[in-house]
Amino acid sequence: MLILVLFLCLMVSVYVALRRRDHLSLYLLGMSVTVSMMLAGIVMYIAKVGGLAATEKTFLFLRPELQRWLQTRPIPMSILGYMVAIGRTLFPWFLLLVGLEVSMNSRVRRRLKQLKRLSFLIPALFLIYYYPEVFRELVRGRFWLLTAMIPISMAWILAYVALAFFLLVQEYRAITIRYFKRHTGYILFSTVSITALYLLYATKDPAQIYNMFIGEYIRLGITSYIGPSLTVVGWLILGACTGLFVILGSYGMVCYAQLDYAEDREEVSLQRKFDAAGTGVSVFVHGIKNQLLSSRVLHKKLSRALEAQEPDLEQVRACAQALRELNEGMLGRMDELYRTVKNSALSLSPVSVEQVARSAVERFHGKYPGVEVSLDLITGRLALADQGPLSEALYNLLTNGCEAAFQAGREPRVELIVRGERLWTVFEVRDNGGGIPAELQSKIYEPFFTSKNTNYNWGMGLYYVRRIVKSHFGRLRLESRVGEGTSFFIMLPLFGEGNKG
Repeated sequence: MLILVLFLCLMVSVYVALRRRDHLSLYLLGMSVTVSMMLAGIVMYIAKVGGLAATEKTFLFLRPELQRWLQTRPIPMSILGYMVAIGRTLFPWFLLLVGLEVSMNSRVRRRLKQLKRLSFLIPALFLIYYYPEVFRELVRGRFWLLTAMIPISMAWILAYVALAFFLLVQEYRAITIRYFKRHTGYILFSTVSITALYLLYATKDPAQIYNMFIGEYIRLGITSYIGPSLTVVGWLILGACTGLFVILGSYGMVCYAQLDYAEDREEVSLQRKFDAAGTGVSVFVHGIKNQLLSSRVLHKKLSRALEAQEPDLEQVRACAQALRELNEGMLGRMDELYRTVKNSALSLSPVSVEQVARSAVERFHGKYPGVEVSLDLITGRLALADQGPLSEALYNLLTNGCEAAFQAGREPRVELIVRGERLWTVFEVRDNGGGIPAELQSKIYEPFFTSKNTNYNWGMGLYYVRRIVKSHFGRLRLESRVGEGTSFFIMLPLFGEGNKG
């Protein structure tokens, strides 16, 4: 059973590292590799020593043939012992690297590289200490050194574990956006489970595998890896705990890996749908534009003809004026669509997030002058952005929020909140509309999908908002509950470590 557990733990970690390909996934892989190395060394050592009951053999090796095969491997005890020592020593270091990588504490971020290097100092010293030849030379005739080093080694391991979880829990509690909280929660969940598995087997000193003075460990109260057999119930509990910790840890890591993978897969799907629809878009727009031009000519002829007639000229002129404005507006929308499709390049430069937000609100008031927007600028950061398109994206979200409230028969209450959240600058647009049902939330970004009147809305707004955000290396998130309203989050990467507002 333990062999299968090791294999599962390692495969899940490799999957996460290949899927995410970032520092954090590599550190999680390092945790899994080191705990697997420690447990594999213990299993091979026990296989060579033997003397196990049937229950213990089943737990460790699953089948007797595997134990016999491991017994015949020409691996010296010194290598097995140092293999266990490497896994036991490096695991807490990788765990601390996870905590440092996740933490957005300003003091930690400013000295991140130095802290990572400094954290390796103690593990490096203990790797030297546990090296078989060095260990034997140091402890020969120095029982006091062995007595001192065993609790010291356990103390620094527990200190690293405690510090890592302090950073992880502190980060989890500091997060306010649900997406980031779930992201960090999966990491915390997996590290707690894997660390629990590690601590089940890390309490013993690994040097006892190749140290000939076993009696000294007994005098110190350190049990051997092949100590007295557990009861059947004891082995069942140990097996259940081991399996549970690995399954929970694997689940947390897989969920962490799938977060961005699902988003990337959705992005590919949306792009394919737009490309398929885009084949006829240019022809469609060109045809509509010709019709509108013809309508403009017809309008001029109609106006000239009607100007010569006596009855109700004022009303005729008003209708003609409205028709002209409608045609001009539609032509402007067509030209804007042409420009958007033709030119997707943005010019990114440092801009004030306050300036971007106020520009979006100003555009919104141009369309809905009587609707108030609650503007809450919690941060004074700069963002690396193209102010025009980014303001247009926010304007689109503000407009959608206002119209959602109108559709729900409510007095519009639209909010634009700008704040700093860890390594992101976040623009939140919140409305009091009717909310978006769960079954529609994955469709609203699709090109030409709309729940509004198709005579005035083409269903391209949210698709282009998403494209603009992606072009800024950002992310667009949605939180909505039917009957309670919707929040859209535009999350842009933090621009500059020193600009934290």
